[in-house]
Amino acid sequence: MPPEDLFPEARQRLNQFLQEHFQSESGEMKSVRLAGDASIRQYYRCISPRGKTYIAVSYPEPIELGSFTYRQIYDLFREIGIPVPATFAMNQALGIVLQEDLGDELLLNRLEKVGPLKRQRLLSKAVDYILRIQAEGSAKFDQNYDAYELAFDREKLNWELRFFGRHYLGGISQAAERVCGGLLEEYDRLAAELADFPRVLCHRDFQVRNIICAGEVLYVIDFQDARWGPPSYDLASLLKDSIDLDARTVNLLIEYYLRESRSRQLPKVSSEVFSEEAFARQFHLMCIQRLLKALGTYGYQVSVRQKTVYLQYVKGTLQRVLASLREIGEFPAVQSMVEEELSRCDWVSLG
Repeated sequence: MPPEDLFPEARQRLNQFLQEHFQSESGEMKSVRLAGDASIRQYYRCISPRGKTYIAVSYPEPIELGSFTYRQIYDLFREIGIPVPATFAMNQALGIVLQEDLGDELLLNRLEKVGPLKRQRLLSKAVDYILRIQAEGSAKFDQNYDAYELAFDREKLNWELRFFGRHYLGGISQAAERVCGGLLEEYDRLAAELADFPRVLCHRDFQVRNIICAGEVLYVIDFQDARWGPPSYDLASLLKDSIDLDARTVNLLIEYYLRESRSRQLPKVSSEVFSEEAFARQFHLMCIQRLLKALGTYGYQVSVRQKTVYLQYVKGTLQRVLASLREIGEFPAVQSMVEEELSRCDWVSLG
């Protein structure tokens, strides 16, 4: 693997890949860079002379197909019936993956255009995917997968909370001095309780911006970081990341998840986990941790990568964290910090 500074830049590698892969095409392949959200990968829409389009993903380094997590989870999801974009080619040396182009309509965008009943049906379909990943995916996710050893354990969960402190409080908020011992103690207590829950296979970022609507089919993307985690992890991501659902909708979808989960065999997960009271606590704990990590990501994108578009997500995310903190009522230092951030977040530019 070449050193990073010797690896050709993404556009150069993409052009070489297109020339090699589409050499039989008469005419020039065109490519347009896409936003790519918070990823370190770069995404391009490639257009053939005949007008057929593809999505090319350029990784920041060469890929090893034998241990390529994206390929492994891609194969697993296809095996258990989770719709994912078809993969047409993978080039190890150039770090390029060529995928099916499913268009640009994210579940987030479709939810904004439909009424309450349709919104409920779309989100219920996404919950069905979570259940299938947890039941069938967990049963097949074994030591043959490189990500088998990865989990949201106490260390990982705590690292993500400190990531929030470093890049949100110490970045866009400029309040690093507020990371006190009480805050760190509550981070550790939160991480410890979440780490003690039984684990199932998690997508890792199952949010409405990582689901593409192509006709009536929902396609799941950005699944390369799949790992073990609490049963509430992907559900918290779906219902709380990047979206402001009303409480009734959230509660109905949690009830739907619990009802369906009780009828499925989740490996190594007892039925007690799915009692309404126990799961409500787990869900709110997961929301606190997951959304604080999201705020850390926004802080990193803004203060390190200079992507100010992420400022627009800060206030809503803080509000959703605070709602779960108030439901739990056991993390006064974190709650006080979030309340203070909300009181002063008018500095956030939404322009």
